[in-house]
Amino acid sequence: RILIKAGAGEGWHNLVVHCVNHNWGGIENLSLIPGTVGAAPMQNIGAYGVEIKDVIECVEGIDMTSGQTRSFSNEECKFSYRESVFKHDLKEKYFISSVTLSVTKKNHHVNTTYGAIQETLSQRGVHDATIRDVSDAVIYIRQSKLPDPHVIGNAGSFFKNPIITNDHYQSLKLS
Repeated sequence: RILIKAGAGEGWHNLVVHCVNHNWGGIENLSLIPGTVGAAPMQNIGAYGVEIKDVIECVEGIDMTSGQTRSFSNEECKFSYRESVFKHDLKEKYFISSVTLSVTKKNHHVNTTYGAIQETLSQRGVHDATIRDVSDAVIYIRQSKLPDPHVIGNAGSFFKNPIITNDHYQSLKLS
């Protein structure tokens, strides 16, 4: 594993492309997500079976009152589904200045099980997928769902799946 520290203002997809181009694995499923590196931990971005919390080593922030810099461990970020400490307890208290990711240099865990990734890879004749293959498949899937934001402005795809109790789920199945 290696650590990559990226400034908060860097484009998220640019970081993904940089990692894929260097054969560093772990964020390829998060290809083509709009936004910045600094926004990624706030929302705990995720797509196609991967969440940013899976690779964040630490987040650096600047205290908006004192100007002091503080490093937050992955655990201190209190990540959960599309949530973090930066959306709640520390909302508007810290400016995220950088994010350090722990990614793989070799022996990558290539995640093709979520959504249409495996189907897309099969259609392309890919049987032993690399991180580049996964990134390309995710980009293809995303581009097939949304117009090119350079042609037609759009906010991308953003949502939060509802979380319900098992009892509620069972009652919905019966409806």
